[in-house]
Amino acid sequence: MGYIIEPMPLISFLEESKLRLPRFQRKATWDKKQNFELAISVFQDYPVGVVIVNQEQKISWLLDGRQRRSALSSMRDNPVELYEWARSYIGFGKTADELEVKNEYWKKVERYLQTEEATESDEDDINQYSEEDDSTQDAEENSFDSAKQRRGLQTLLDIILMVHQNKPAGSKWEQTFDFGKYFSRLKYAPTKNNSKIDPKALRRFILELLRAAEQENDGERTQEFFVDYYLQNFDVKDQNKFEKDVSMKWDNILNSLDVVDRSEKIFADARIGIIRLTNATPLDAQNIFSRINRGGTQLKAEELLSAKPYWNKSVNLADQAVIDRVKEMYGNLGIPAPDSIVRWDIAATFISRIKDENLIFDTYEDVRKKKEISMDEISLGFKLLSSVYAQGMSNKQVNELEQNESIKWEYDIDELLQQLNMVCNILLSDTFFKFYQSWKRPITKLMGNAIALEFLTIMWLDWKDRGCPSTLSGEIKALQRDARILFDKLVFEYATKTWRGSGDSKMSSDIKNWKQRLTPVDAEDWHKFILGACAGNYNGQDTTVKTLKPVLYYYYVITNCAPINQINVSFDVDHIIPKERFVGNTMIAKAYRDSLINLALLPTKDNISKKAKALNEITDNWLKLQITTYTGIKEEEFDHYSDISNIASIHKKRSNMFSTAFSTNRMTALSK
Repeated sequence: MGYIIEPMPLISFLEESKLRLPRFQRKATWDKKQNFELAISVFQDYPVGVVIVNQEQKISWLLDGRQRRSALSSMRDNPVELYEWARSYIGFGKTADELEVKNEYWKKVERYLQTEEATESDEDDINQYSEEDDSTQDAEENSFDSAKQRRGLQTLLDIILMVHQNKPAGSKWEQTFDFGKYFSRLKYAPTKNNSKIDPKALRRFILELLRAAEQENDGERTQEFFVDYYLQNFDVKDQNKFEKDVSMKWDNILNSLDVVDRSEKIFADARIGIIRLTNATPLDAQNIFSRINRGGTQLKAEELLSAKPYWNKSVNLADQAVIDRVKEMYGNLGIPAPDSIVRWDIAATFISRIKDENLIFDTYEDVRKKKEISMDEISLGFKLLSSVYAQGMSNKQVNELEQNESIKWEYDIDELLQQLNMVCNILLSDTFFKFYQSWKRPITKLMGNAIALEFLTIMWLDWKDRGCPSTLSGEIKALQRDARILFDKLVFEYATKTWRGSGDSKMSSDIKNWKQRLTPVDAEDWHKFILGACAGNYNGQDTTVKTLKPVLYYYYVITNCAPINQINVSFDVDHIIPKERFVGNTMIAKAYRDSLINLALLPTKDNISKKAKALNEITDNWLKLQITTYTGIKEEEFDHYSDISNIASIHKKRSNMFSTAFSTNRMTALSK
């Protein structure tokens, strides 16, 4: 990878036709405030930022800077939109008089720049300095041109005043050039838009008129030339009335010509920084982006892949389900759906088409209800494909997919999807996984993406190794048993922190040696862990709610306990004796607070929850029943087990319960 850093004329950056946007673009998050503050920087002659461009196969892709480019284009092309940003930022009313707008503008701009602007009385002398001030001359020569900055900010104000007021019938600026009744058509008021003036088209027309005046009228902006220009370019219906209207509006017309001209010159003088990469890998681009854009939303490798030629190759698909998911994804991004489906789209929507019923992956329903997209869901699609085709989920292995020429994107990915769905269907038909799935806590949320991807990838490999069984048989039962063994091992390794360090490398090693992963954890190892977890300490380290959460879910599965079906009920780990009771209590070992015997999955419903209450402080009968069901503590025992001094009794009762479950029940589950 090579790179250069260079300035680029801002207008060249905005008009560069060969600069392509990545296929995937996050929803715009810049608001009017951010947009207008960028406008202040432009008109103040400040730097307008740095963008990252990657050149690959003679194509330049804008990796970072799309929203900046969009905001810069809008403030240049559309004075009305810039005005609305200003009104939102400055806070003046729709009908405020010009003096109020001016005062509020300078007040807000000065506050933003945190400098004292020159007063009106000083403006005439802004370019003057005393002969005695030679000591600061060198410093001033190397500083910003304060006069130019002031003129720039004045131009920004003049744009606002030119547009003010903006009414449903159009802004003052648009109404100034509303000559539609005198002509059969105007190029800036297209008939397809009911002859309503288009601000962008109007600005372009004014610039064309100014260029014509420069070439044909020695730069003179006269009323006569203005009228003639219209008559030469449009079919007039009533010339006399048109000329009278121009005469009445001439001061506003002349001011508009001047403001648009000054604004365009400011953009012509502006520069933007370009970091131009050559053949950057997603990891390189990601690292560079994170170092120069620490305050922004960090890019994921999968986003950067959408700007690589390999992932932008079209795929001929007839599957309507794929097409619909791709359209939904781009619709939620607020981007028109592209005409063709490409490889990137297939990978990005892959997880959404896996029918695991929330067993392995999240449904992302909450995100979809908001008409948004989940970057986690998109990333998982790429990582699952790399897990299958490159035996790992790291960014490097995702990137290796580009070198895999054996993948036939037209049908291989769809065939893989059908196979994975078959594996999920086999798992969901097993009683063990029916109980787990009933808790609606997918493996990704319980133990993380790496473990979930390892689980599904190894089960797919096992299914393939067993001859791809599809009907009930000994091979199906063996596959289900292997799945229970692997789930058991993953929970144990998560709880005992075997997954410390790089999950990417461990997961990759596990996939390459997948058959070794299908051997059960020794019963004695589980016994030692349960003893330690019940006391709150294993291998010299205190246990935590996070590491014990999967153990709790596993406990409910092997004891055939499913949540009571209720509407609007959610479950989470809660403390039987509130953790607040352990604070400052020197008589009770602190390790008991987050020990297995003091934790249970308890429900929350309509603001009904246990939280910091002791058991005997619970008054809601529904919650009492839930606590009894999921802790094994009877209601008549609530008083006894609410007293922290009886922690030994709780330990005896519940450690026996867990020990039995993780010996007898566990062995039964793994040997079916």
